Amino acid sequence: MLVAAALAAQLALSAGLCDLNGNWTSSKKGTAPDQVTHIEFFQEPNNNSFTLRATPWGSTLSYGHVGPGPDEVHLLFVGGSMTQLSVNKDCDQLSSGWCKFPKGCDFPEPAWAPWGPASPPPTPPRPPTWTPNWNLTESTTIQPSGDSYFMPSHPWGLISLDWSVARSVWYGNGSNPKPGRNHTNCEEVSTNGCRKLKAAGLASKCFIYHNMELALEWEESQRKVMYDPSTADYFLQYTDGKGNKNGTIYNEGIEFGDQFFWDFTNPKAAEYFISSVVASLSDPAVDGTFTDDVGGVPEEHANVMKNINMTPAQLKALQEATTATHTKLVAALIKAGKFNWQAFGGGDGTGPGISKGSCDSFMQQFCKAEAQESPMMMSAGAADNATIAAFLITRPPIGFIGWGWESDDRNWY
Repeated sequence: MLVAAALAAQLALSAGLCDLNGNWTSSKKGTAPDQVTHIEFFQEPNNNSFTLRATPWGSTLSYGHVGPGPDEVHLLFVGGSMTQLSVNKDCDQLSSGWCKFPKGCDFPEPAWAPWGPASPPPTPPRPPTWTPNWNLTESTTIQPSGDSYFMPSHPWGLISLDWSVARSVWYGNGSNPKPGRNHTNCEEVSTNGCRKLKAAGLASKCFIYHNMELALEWEESQRKVMYDPSTADYFLQYTDGKGNKNGTIYNEGIEFGDQFFWDFTNPKAAEYFISSVVASLSDPAVDGTFTDDVGGVPEEHANVMKNINMTPAQLKALQEATTATHTKLVAALIKAGKFNWQAFGGGDGTGPGISKGSCDSFMQQFCKAEAQESPMMMSAGAADNATIAAFLITRPPIGFIGWGWESDDRNWY
């Protein structure tokens, strides 16, 4: 994700189809190879999300997504923000699964130094210790948001409740002012939401929300340490630009409460986060958690580094510590009989689905015997017959098909 702010600024000025020159753009005036930033995009066919990498950080992935228009993308760059520009969402497939993006831009490729050593491939995700459930209805999934308790009209397999669900209960509104700031109980209310769903027979599994970038005031287990002077070092603070904290916690609060930033380079912070999340899922009605922003800073808060004078070395250490904390969290959840949405391998959304152009490659990947040893979270797309058939043929013992963030009962087919 380490892309220069100058590059983000330049991309913000782009408007034409080939403004990225295929895979690269110059971050400042000069000649190749030293002054050229090489960008490679990986976009699975018929998937609106993609990842990208850029020199000289070839082993570090960033991300983006196509939309909201059919010829627009949003890119996340460190030191900038989510930058929208107009491009073509199609791409020319290259070797090893990489895409040349945008498609059809005919120009000479500049010279640059070779990529550094690539990161090793991720370890295949481990499944939870749940009993396999081959019932199709109980293998569906959605992730709703909303002001009230979520109570669908149809039964689902896995319902992952966003932090915003039932916010009129855990935060309050004009007619129900309780509890308000400093007294919010999102984890308790979310747990109660899972109880309601299971008591009504509307969910086989139920997850609640946590965040790996932000400590949220409205989550009780996190508020417990956010204002304790003895745990102030659990969070990012303003620095002198040389890596030394000055004692003032950095905060990007919103209406619902303060938002501190976890500093998992502190082993005690990582230990507390893991133990508190596992403890918050102790109710039998709760089967796991959606851990938003598992990459940590700067996933949705690109100005943090600049605002607190964070050094590149600090950012690298924080990202590595965040990844390590997530890995330990997943292991702890599995040990406790719980699981994690992101551990299905599809990030904050779902995994890949199929289309006319991608069915063969999907089947080749997921019909492999070893694929049965990992959990699956398949995108349902339009939930047509071919998609359902592909899921039934390839699904492992722990498998779900459905939709990710801000999906709800309207997705029922």
